[in-house]
Amino acid sequence: MILTRDGVFLGAGALGLALAVFGAIGAPRFDALGIGAAATVDGRAIPREAALRAVEALVNDKRNPVTPADEAGALERLIEEEVLVQRGVELGLAETDLAARKAIVQSVLQLAVAERAGQTPSDAELRRFHAQNAAMFAAEPRVRATLVFVSRRSAGRLNATEATLRAGRVPASDPLALELPRAPLSPAELRTYLGGALATQALAARPNTILHSESEDGWRLLRIDAVEKPAAVRFEDVAVQVRAEWDRRADEAAVRAYIERLKRRARIARGA
Repeated sequence: MILTRDGVFLGAGALGLALAVFGAIGAPRFDALGIGAAATVDGRAIPREAALRAVEALVNDKRNPVTPADEAGALERLIEEEVLVQRGVELGLAETDLAARKAIVQSVLQLAVAERAGQTPSDAELRRFHAQNAAMFAAEPRVRATLVFVSRRSAGRLNATEATLRAGRVPASDPLALELPRAPLSPAELRTYLGGALATQALAARPNTILHSESEDGWRLLRIDAVEKPAAVRFEDVAVQVRAEWDRRADEAAVRAYIERLKRRARIARGA
């Protein structure tokens, strides 16, 4: 912590975290928790459970046995944090400080995700999810292509170059910054060689298609020679990825439902 000229302890990280928790769930209610209070600050409780967790953290981090003085010090840190939280709320940081607001939002979103804790999909649900989203878990397609560059000064042979490509031959090319390997390329490799737009077209094209890309320097002609479509992937081979994606979507749905409930409870007036 840093001591300012006014003698006020400022711990930016601790204050931000404390404000987030305080703003998200409010002050702890020791009567509701049924565990008593380790201390109170201006009528707000610091639960014994929080103090015990702080001591437990000391036990895990400290090599020597934890002394009563250490326990008292841990409680004192919680008291200082509560003082800072209350001062931050008093100053209106939750409304005016961007970092504090972001921390509060993230904490509330974590609460929304926590609401669905314990929801475990069955094996049948995961298999059904995999079947409905098979393309997401499949291996990436690979494309083998021939790239020819025709510069502006060689514009007169553009049509002949394209005709040669359509005939299945490889025409002469003006110097290229990058030449395509003959091996099939993954989507990431295609983007490296061709750029995003042309790579996207290549992945969607059929064999023997000629794609064009024009720039100030000239034209790139890309013939799709072959497209390797990946075989279907068994559920057993991607079960971990399937569960991770199922959890991600379930978390998103929980957050969206939580936000919609809060919006229904709020009095919202939108400008015309």
